[in-house]
Amino acid sequence: MKLKGILIAASLLVPGAALAAPGIVTASVGLRAGPGPGFPMVDRIPAGARVNIHGCLKGNAWCDVSWTDDRGWVSSQYLEYLYRNRYVYLPDYVDEIDVPVAPFVLSSYWSSYYPGRPWYNRRAYWNDYWSSHQSTATRLTIDPRAARIGRAAAARDATIAVRGDAAKRDAAAVAGRTRAGVSERLTREQTIDRARGAREARGRALDAQARMTRENGPARAAARVQQQPIAHARPQPPAMVRSHEAPRISASPAARPATPHVAQPSVSHGPPMNAHAQMPAPRAAAPAMPHAGGGTAPHGNAAPRVGGGPPAGGPPGHQKH
Repeated sequence: MKLKGILIAASLLVPGAALAAPGIVTASVGLRAGPGPGFPMVDRIPAGARVNIHGCLKGNAWCDVSWTDDRGWVSSQYLEYLYRNRYVYLPDYVDEIDVPVAPFVLSSYWSSYYPGRPWYNRRAYWNDYWSSHQSTATRLTIDPRAARIGRAAAARDATIAVRGDAAKRDAAAVAGRTRAGVSERLTREQTIDRARGAREARGRALDAQARMTRENGPARAAARVQQQPIAHARPQPPAMVRSHEAPRISASPAARPATPHVAQPSVSHGPPMNAHAQMPAPRAAAPAMPHAGGGTAPHGNAAPRVGGGPPAGGPPGHQKH
């Protein structure tokens, strides 16, 4: 009670110093110059506008509010009050929200906010009006239409708050799924890029290996030919040489072909015994080759004479040139 009295005294001395809480106007309502419908209208506040509630009269029928640059009084049946982070219909929560009490002193209030207004010069008249209507201004009478509007607005705000929380949760979930999807997509793309890079690296390695094989193939083939033993070398065909250029090679006795053994006639110094039977039969004489001098030359293969007689196959007395 002592603290409340201090607040009341402070509000009387400095009307704007009273504590204010956020509020909402549930319907289009007039901002009055005093706590009553008979006071002059300062301005009209549209429905849903945000206001600051500085306090209410005893009984909470009228409340002192400020809107933009104006200050005045509004019936509490058109107000919602911020309570525990949500807006509630003020007439239904007057016993719970403990709205500050804001007394109304016409002379000081008007001197603070309405100098220059047309009704300011009639302060005495309006002071008498307030004295006669003060008792009714403290009684809370709620218009059923205003109550329906106010409670519907409060329910709407509560629904909006719930939906807002749900929307925030959904947005957070969607953001989480989006981040997860982005991370998964990035991981998939990185995996694809790594696989592509590995394939390209393998292709480059195979190309380099094939190129080295092509470049080093002849050298390796030559090395293999040089490393092969002579015994396994493929024989080369003999070189064709001219007859007059062929070297004369005398074969050694060991290399000469063996002459077949021919039986020689047995010749004795004594008288022959049946010499005709022991002599080999003479070979047929080859035809004589014509000689340049008109005669015939003996054949190179003529059989030698036996017993000093004339050569076989030729006329007697022919001499070799």
